[in-house]
Amino acid sequence: MKKKILAVALLLSSFGAFAQVSIVKGVFKAETKEGEKSFFKINAPVTDKDNPFYIINDVSLLKLEDGEFKVVATTQLNEDGSFAFKFKPTYEGFYAIGQGGKDWDRGQFLLYLKPGDNAEVSINMNKFHVDLVGKNTPENQVLASWASLTEEVKNLSVYWTSFSGKTYRDFFPAFETVLPKAEAFKKTINTKNSTFNTLMKELTAYDMDSYALRFIYTPRTVHPTKDEMLAYYKGIVVKNKFPNNDIFSLPYVKTLMQLYVAYATGGIKPSASLEDKLACLSTDLQKGEFLLREKAPFFKYTDELDDLVSKYGNYLQTASQKKRIEELRPKLQVPKKGFKAYDFTYPDKDGKMVSLSDCLGKVVVVDIWATWCGPCKKEIPYMKTLEKEFHGKDIVFMSVSTDKLEDKDKWLKMVKEMEMTGVQLHAGQGTKISQDYKINSIPRFLVIDKKGNIVSEDAPNPSDPRLKDIIVTALKN
Repeated sequence: MKKKILAVALLLSSFGAFAQVSIVKGVFKAETKEGEKSFFKINAPVTDKDNPFYIINDVSLLKLEDGEFKVVATTQLNEDGSFAFKFKPTYEGFYAIGQGGKDWDRGQFLLYLKPGDNAEVSINMNKFHVDLVGKNTPENQVLASWASLTEEVKNLSVYWTSFSGKTYRDFFPAFETVLPKAEAFKKTINTKNSTFNTLMKELTAYDMDSYALRFIYTPRTVHPTKDEMLAYYKGIVVKNKFPNNDIFSLPYVKTLMQLYVAYATGGIKPSASLEDKLACLSTDLQKGEFLLREKAPFFKYTDELDDLVSKYGNYLQTASQKKRIEELRPKLQVPKKGFKAYDFTYPDKDGKMVSLSDCLGKVVVVDIWATWCGPCKKEIPYMKTLEKEFHGKDIVFMSVSTDKLEDKDKWLKMVKEMEMTGVQLHAGQGTKISQDYKINSIPRFLVIDKKGNIVSEDAPNPSDPRLKDIIVTALKN
């Protein structure tokens, strides 16, 4: 088979004859020690013996755009796992190569490029380890040294699916070992490129925060108690954490912003408002990007997007933000307000069958939840407060559990322990209510009017004051 020598990532003629060409090349490997399982295959079929998580047949070149990586070009790997890109960098800064996609947990490896810079790497996917090959720039030598220094903590934090079974008992000692080395490393960053030096010093600090936060926000078999948390976590939340918009020149910063806001507000309130979250950020651009990443991807209906723009439009002013909003709109559904609600029937805690249609003549607020869902449980106190506020009104508060049928006892126990009031039903997983209302994440709240029509198929959570406003309006009609 003829080798693919270069993937032309950008049309070279479009940047003028003066622009300098860069070549990024390397090879992907899946090396293991004797007795170790290979989680990856390079241009090879899956076998029962290796049981890999991924097969790597291609590689992507990515650039930073609006503070996150976007794919510039993708090329198939040669038979030996090698690849090459020839392109003209449109800016000086961070780029990445990786196995398809833009997410930082899918094998992204950083490079720093100026027009005319070349880079060559060797990547072992089973260790998420990168080595420089041949002659490379001083900037990429520093970047590779940083990757090597923090490799263990990054692997334990970011690539948790490949390093499953690792808990804080593995991560915390590794993190504490790297921490002083990271501080010392930061002081050695002194290339002739002052722009790189500034960005790289910021990256080292934000990377350590990212690894610390990412670790505690990913599934683990055991979680640390409050007393077992590292002292480092106490210093993460500071005023004006991201002082300016230079952070958007750094990789993965939007993920860090989300993690940081979740951590900063989670320690203050059990269910922080959007205003509380936005207050953790310093600039309008940061707040706008946070909104588009935190809220917009989960919208189902156009009125949700319109509501976001109406309330927070002052944070959504850049041409890029406006373009992304308009690109999202055609993908959303028109709200189904006024349409007949889908009926359902499930047993209550005493085994009595109860239907939504039994509640005709009353407003119904339906909470779809499960005992294993942390965010669901945080909303229960707010739901109980609403029930007290509307006591004696023509309204029914109905909670429908999607716990597995075999977990009925767990459901009954939590209903009792949390003193859950209102109508408590047990639906099970993947039943009619989940199918009819296309429920793919919980908690999910519905509001049904007195005639059995949908007021909101995806209502705000009880912790959001907007739900109360919706209920008040529905009761008047």
